[in-house]
Amino acid sequence: MSTEQLTYNWNFDDKAAGPAINPAENATAASSAMQQVLANSAGPAPTPPLPSGSQVPIPVGIEVGGTLACDAEIRELTGADEEQLSKVNRNSVRFFDKLLQLGVVSLGSESVTPALLKSLYVADRDALMLAIRIATFGAELELVGVRCPGCEELVDFTVDLSTVELRGLPVGETQVELRDGRWAHLRFPTGEDQEHILAAVDATSAETNTALLERCITYIESPAAGIRVPGSADVARRLGIADRRTILMYLADNAPGPQLMSLSTEHEACGEEVPLPLTVADIFLDL
Repeated sequence: MSTEQLTYNWNFDDKAAGPAINPAENATAASSAMQQVLANSAGPAPTPPLPSGSQVPIPVGIEVGGTLACDAEIRELTGADEEQLSKVNRNSVRFFDKLLQLGVVSLGSESVTPALLKSLYVADRDALMLAIRIATFGAELELVGVRCPGCEELVDFTVDLSTVELRGLPVGETQVELRDGRWAHLRFPTGEDQEHILAAVDATSAETNTALLERCITYIESPAAGIRVPGSADVARRLGIADRRTILMYLADNAPGPQLMSLSTEHEACGEEVPLPLTVADIFLDL
């Protein structure tokens, strides 16, 4: 578990949330921080079953060969896989792409390809990485030296990763109303979007917000005028700051996938509930 709180602030276009992350210098941290925001959600959604064996569910699913694939076959990582992963910079965007390529055997009835894995929702990619971690190292994750917020004692905890909630897409249409009566119709980000967003290594928080909105706004609708404007970087830039924040908060609050950031446990010595927020990067510190 990281000792430094790395954050990616996509809500308020400021730098108050934590230390800035340069994806060129630490792409894994940048990816983890974005996944952290995507996973930090509390909106209503159906709960898919937990992973069981090598055939595991994915929270959203993907159309493969005209059929919606809602499960995948994964496998334990081997020594040969570890050797391949050791050749990829741990602090690079490519690390988790490579991990998925090695650990995912098939999606639905189709064998995986790098392109297919990138087209998955971030929620499904995170769910698959969680399942691969459990298949490889087991469900227990030891967290050492966690400070209890009640008594300030440093405590060791064991997290059962098999109990992490997997959340599906929100019920109903993915849309939010803007301040002028228009509606922004949205989709949640994919692996391709994630790669695009992290590609601009010198981008400011506001520019990164624009890149995310560019990808996740499908169109802006003006019901009174009967007009639909497709999403684009220019559309994202023309939105008011308040509307941008409304959209970004919706995406964060309703993000599907493993709810790693919501983990907590009770400290028996003082009875205080101790938050144990994790990212996908945290559960692969063994590698």
